Amino acid sequence: MKAAFILGCLIVAVLPLLARAQNGHPSVREPLVVVQDGKYGYIDHNGAMLIPPQFWWGADFEHGFGAVYVCGRVVSVDASGNLVPLRARPEHELRPKLVGGKFGFVDGSGQFKIPAAFEDALPFSDGMAAVRLRDKWGFIDSTGRVVIPPAFEAAYYFREGVAIATTGGTEVLIDKTGKVLARGFKQLRGVTAERRVPVSRDEKYGYLDVTGTIAIPLVYDDADSFSEGLAPVKKYGKWGYIDRNGATTIPLEFDSAGVFGSGLAPVKIGRESGFIEVSGKFAFRIAFEYSPGFWGIDGDTDVSRFWTKDGAFGYVNTSGKVIWGPIRGSPDHAPILGWSEQDRVKSCEGVPDATRNTVAAFPKGDD
Repeated sequence: MKAAFILGCLIVAVLPLLARAQNGHPSVREPLVVVQDGKYGYIDHNGAMLIPPQFWWGADFEHGFGAVYVCGRVVSVDASGNLVPLRARPEHELRPKLVGGKFGFVDGSGQFKIPAAFEDALPFSDGMAAVRLRDKWGFIDSTGRVVIPPAFEAAYYFREGVAIATTGGTEVLIDKTGKVLARGFKQLRGVTAERRVPVSRDEKYGYLDVTGTIAIPLVYDDADSFSEGLAPVKKYGKWGYIDRNGATTIPLEFDSAGVFGSGLAPVKIGRESGFIEVSGKFAFRIAFEYSPGFWGIDGDTDVSRFWTKDGAFGYVNTSGKVIWGPIRGSPDHAPILGWSEQDRVKSCEGVPDATRNTVAAFPKGDD
C-alpha cells in the first residue's frame, strides 16, 4: 500500500484526484496530515508538529478527530495524539454502516437509527441519503422513510435541493420529489452554493440553474464549479473566470485555474504559478504543478495543499508562507480494496506495548 499513488510516479492528470482522495482539503483550523519517512503525523496551521509521524496511515481531521491505521485497526486520534475508538461523525449525524450484508445508518455512538435494509447507501446530504434496493437507487430522509422510490441506476448527493442521478444510461438533474428537471447532457457536475450546475453537451460546457434551465450558455471548452461568486472556465485553450450571470470578470489568459477559496485561487500562466485575488492579480507566486486551493471541508481555510513538478508535497498559507515542505511524502487515501495482512503487520512495528493494548481493547467497528 505504501508504494501506491506515489506522486513522483504519476502523470499530472492524476494529481487532482489525489488531492481529493481523502476528504479533499484541510478542515478549518484542524490539524493537517503530513508524511515523513513513510509515517503519518499531524502539524498545526503554523507548521508546528502536533503529533509526530508514527502511523502507517492517517487521514484528515474532521469534527475534532483524525483517522489513523495502527496495529491493524482504523481508530480515531485527537489533537493531543490520544487514540480513541473510531468516531466518523458527531453524535447527531447519521452515517451508513454495513452489517450482515446490508446497510443501515448509525449515530455517533454507533447505534442503528435506521435499520440495515439497503444493498448500498451513501451518507446524508441536504437531509437525504441515496440508498439502493433491488438494484435501483432512491432516497430516504433522516427517519428512514423512502421519499424518492428506487428507480435510478445511480444516485448521488442532494445540494441546494437538487441531485444528480442516472436513468436509462443518462445523467439527469432531479428535485426532492424525484422529478427530472434536466436531461440530455453528457456530463453533470456538482451543484454549488451559487445554485449553478456545470454541464456539458456536444463537448461544450455551460451552467444550469437549480430549476434545470440553462443559466449560462454552453460555449466553453471546460468549466468548473462556482465558489465565492466566480467559476473557472476555459475557451480557446485559456482559463479565466465568470460570475453567476456569465459575465467574464477575470480575462481568459491562464494555462490552468482552480476555484476560489479565502479570496484566492490557484493558477498557472507560462512558467509562473501562484494564487490570484478576485481582481485577477497575483497575491503571491509559488512553484507548483497542482494545487486544489484554499477551501476546506467546513468552508474556506487558511492553508492549501500543493504538489511540485517532481512530486514533492507541501502546505502554503494565505500569506504565501510555506508551512510544510515541499518534501517527498504525500498523504494517500486508504487502499480501495482494504488493508492487507502485510499492512496489518507493518502498522504495529515499533508501536509501544501500551498503545497496542489500548487499540486492542477498543470495540470492533468498521475497521
